Amino acid sequence: MSRRGHSQLPVEERMRVVLAVLSGELTIAEAARRHGTTGKTVGEWRDRFLEAGQAGLENMMPGPTGRNGNSTERRQRAEIEQLKLALAEATVQLRIWRLGAEHVHEVPSKTSRP
Repeated sequence: MSRRGHSQLPVEERMRVVLAVLSGELTIAEAARRHGTTGKTVGEWRDRFLEAGQAGLENMMPGPTGRNGNSTERRQRAEIEQLKLALAEATVQLRIWRLGAEHVHEVPSKTSRP
């Protein structure tokens, strides 16, 4: 069997390889030989598979990890965005109140009408 790059092996096949390694059906070395890759690559598949599985079990924000950060970072960014929105709304409300206070004397009250 010729050596294939791990990108040429379909994701479903890589998953079967990882599951076979995790279940003890194959060692990493056996899996690597059978699928024309290195033990290091199979080990990386296994590690990524386990990390993704752990992330799926955590109480986390949706979305991939990696350049978007881990679940804590994504949760914090979402909270920051909510706080920014709340601050913007409060700022607008404060401006409306201030404008109203500046012009309150121009509005006749019900008691001052004849």
